[in-house]
Amino acid sequence: MKGFLTRELRLTFAGALYGRLREPKSIQYQPLHRDYHRALADPATLVVVNGRLPLCQHGETGETVVGVTLTVWPDWMQSPPLVATDAPFLRTERNWHVPLKPYICHELDREWRWKLDEMWNSGIDSGTIIEVSCSWCIRNVDSLITRHLHGYRYGIVKWPRQWGQWSHGEDGVREFAELVRERNGT
Repeated sequence: MKGFLTRELRLTFAGALYGRLREPKSIQYQPLHRDYHRALADPATLVVVNGRLPLCQHGETGETVVGVTLTVWPDWMQSPPLVATDAPFLRTERNWHVPLKPYICHELDREWRWKLDEMWNSGIDSGTIIEVSCSWCIRNVDSLITRHLHGYRYGIVKWPRQWGQWSHGEDGVREFAELVRERNGT
């Protein structure tokens, strides 16, 4: 049931992301088929949301606006959107969560999956799950890009420890698993 609803609600989730962006913006299918009707029915079709994101985290007031592209996976409750940005101040460094420019690593996949599974299993309605996950995604994307902006503005070369972050790869997964165990008292 969850897998079916995840696929069926991907456009609703993508639409919520679209609603958070400024013009010019677009939302479209990235079909794996040339036939549009087959693409709509194919559960593997991606949804791509493009638009402008005003930066509002960490003291920013929305004056700086960057272009973003969010690719929504068919199983979006298992994997956060793939995000790219045209921000000219983006540092292409793993420690700045940019494994390959213009893509940014805005969320630990394991944490995304865990939080959405937790909401689903608690019986929260799908509209709330979509709204919470959309807000969380946009906030994280905004936060990471804003950190890059601050690094650029203030000449910060090394990611400051006080900004916090998950480690990369399996180290981050282990850190997250430990945090979950601590919260659960196990």
